[in-house]
Amino acid sequence: MPVYHVVTTENTVPAAQKAALAAEITRLHASITGAPTSFVHVTFAELPEGSVFTDAAPSRPLLIEATTRAGHADAEKTRLAREISAAGSRLTGVPESHILVIIKDSPARFAAEGGRILPEPGDEGDWIAESG
Repeated sequence: MPVYHVVTTENTVPAAQKAALAAEITRLHASITGAPTSFVHVTFAELPEGSVFTDAAPSRPLLIEATTRAGHADAEKTRLAREISAAGSRLTGVPESHILVIIKDSPARFAAEGGRILPEPGDEGDWIAESG
């Protein structure tokens, strides 16, 4: 279920770096939360120059907003935000001072994937076995 939306301006993150960042976000999410990698979705949106502003001035930040299943420990989400921020900078060259990571929760029962309501964190194994 987690959906990571990465927003920046055009030509800030080349295609190869997008793929590397998507892979790293997927790896980090799975390793920190225990969720299967198949649950992780990453999207990229590029806005035209002059369409993103920070402190009322045009900017080229990396804005990463995630919606995850509620129930993960706060410490996990804090670690996830920190590690994704660091990875974003390392993989794209965008300074970490220009990266914002926000992780929002949504109850699993409010999301359906593959036509089925998602499991609570920690119940993924049973959910996957039932779909087999």
